[in-house]
Amino acid sequence: MGSDGAASDDAASAPPDCPRCGRRIAFLTVSGPMTASVSPCGCSVPPALVHRED
Repeated sequence: MGSDGAASDDAASAPPDCPRCGRRIAFLTVSGPMTASVSPCGCSVPPALVHRED
């Protein structure tokens, strides 16, 4: 594939941003059906809010 395919692969594998503060998410820790926290920012978010943009 050309460089266009590689660029889109990189974008698809990039971690999502925190829906609260906008920082990149490294880890999502789910502690209940409606409770999760993201790292490294530490924001509390519902797990359903954290998703990749496809």
